[in-house]
Parts: sequence; structure tokens; C-alpha cells
Amino acid sequence: MIDLVLNTNITFYIGAFVQWGFLMAFLYSLVSSINNADKSKAWLTSIMALSYSSSLFIDMDSITYFDFFLFDAATLASIALCGFFIKTCTLYIYLLVGLSINTSLFFAMYIDNDIMHHYEYWWFWDIYFVGVNFSDLLMITVSLLNKDILGLAKLSDYLTTKFKPSQYA
Repeated sequence: MIDLVLNTNITFYIGAFVQWGFLMAFLYSLVSSINNADKSKAWLTSIMALSYSSSLFIDMDSITYFDFFLFDAATLASIALCGFFIKTCTLYIYLLVGLSINTSLFFAMYIDNDIMHHYEYWWFWDIYFVGVNFSDLLMITVSLLNKDILGLAKLSDYLTTKFKPSQYA
């Protein structure tokens, strides 16, 4: 597993696959929203495709985890801001959760490598590698299938109704 984390060639190919996945999800949602009044999926996937495609112009050998943290934090803010203007859907919830996981893991890796100067392999690197790639693949899958795979939308609806202020209070 350590070879997967440290090898820049492998991370390049995984990153290219994720970029391709978000681009395909955007094109699919764009085509499927032509005759549909709800364009929320097209807007959300366009933000993701633009965000992940912007890393094409970055030198992967000199980028830090803090840079990835900033990219994902900006994307997360864009998605959250977009939520005020579009109809929220299953994809919106999964993008917020997935980007929050990615942002947290990138920041934790920044602290681990750049602040604490841990350069020897330990178990957190496995969590980082699996967590970031799983959340990216989950966001792509939900973008394409529009299914509540993990039940996050149901959980969100339940929590929203559970903690909604009572009209009698």
C-alpha cells in the first residue's frame, strides 16, 4: 500500500481517472438535463469538473497537501454557495460529505507531513489513500447513477425533520 501512496505515477493515473469521471458525469448530466427543468445536477457536476480539471495545470511534484486542501475547500464553498440557488438533491449531499472528507484528510496529511515532519509510513497514510479515493469514486458514482448509495440523503432528511424548530414552540 505504501507504494501506492508515494508513487507519483500511480497517483497521476488515479487523478486522471477521477478527472475523467467527473468530466463524464458532467457531460452525462448536461445531456440528461436538456429537456428537464431541474438543472441542479448539471450545475453541481460542472463545478466538480472545473475544480478537478484545474489540477491538470499543476506540477504534481511540487504541490503540497495544503494546496489540495485549499482547492477542495474552495470547491466545497462553491458547492455550498450553489445550494442557495438550486434545488438540493442527493448529489448535493454526497458532494458536501465527500469534499468534507477530502478536505479533512488533506489538512491532516498537511499537518502530518509539513508541520510534524512525519515521512515514515504509518497507518494514517492508508486511511488517507483509501478515504480520498473512496470518496472521489463515491461522488462520481452518485453523479452518474443519482442513487442514495449510503443512505446519506435519508439521514439528512431525518435529521432535518428531527431538529426542525417546532411551530408550537
